[in-house]
Amino acid sequence: MNGQRVQARSDDTSARNEGELTRDERFQLLGSQRRRWVLRYLKHEGRTELGELAEQIAAWENGTTVERVAYQQRKRTYTALQQTHLPTLAEAGVIEFEADRGVVEATERARTLDLYLEIVADRDIPWSSYYLGIGVLSCVLVGLVAVGGDFFVTIPNLGLAALIGLTLTLSAAVHTYQSHLMRVDRADVPPEVDRDP
Repeated sequence: MNGQRVQARSDDTSARNEGELTRDERFQLLGSQRRRWVLRYLKHEGRTELGELAEQIAAWENGTTVERVAYQQRKRTYTALQQTHLPTLAEAGVIEFEADRGVVEATERARTLDLYLEIVADRDIPWSSYYLGIGVLSCVLVGLVAVGGDFFVTIPNLGLAALIGLTLTLSAAVHTYQSHLMRVDRADVPPEVDRDP
């Protein structure tokens, strides 16, 4: 009965789910660590059974292996997934949840959440602030060359342009590399799931 209700709600909202998720909807979906783990597990493992998914998430939550998960830990996670988290993700159209069969699978729409899974490490400055700093420093250097300070007169205009261009290019390359490394699906998922597809 519960499986039919979840499937029916998912079918009723399919027309609404054709459009793009709003920013608030995305943050609401990703606000729960369990839902983030569901999406990451499905991204790497594909279609799975609810029992398997619940065991793995219970293991992650309790810092243990699937084999050592206690019955109560697994049951608690299973119930929360079945009654709350999976229906929420299904209604948003990011997973297909067949509750009567206990089968879960990510949809193409789940990929729209990848951008929102990026994080900034605690000790890092945001890249927007870094680029602002480079822009301000570049303007100051150009201004000093234009005014003609003694030291800055010796720097040719082409050399200054090359320095600014090289700084921006190297910064963008490092930013791209770090963005790839600092995704939540790498930082927030246990090592056995943290692999490239």
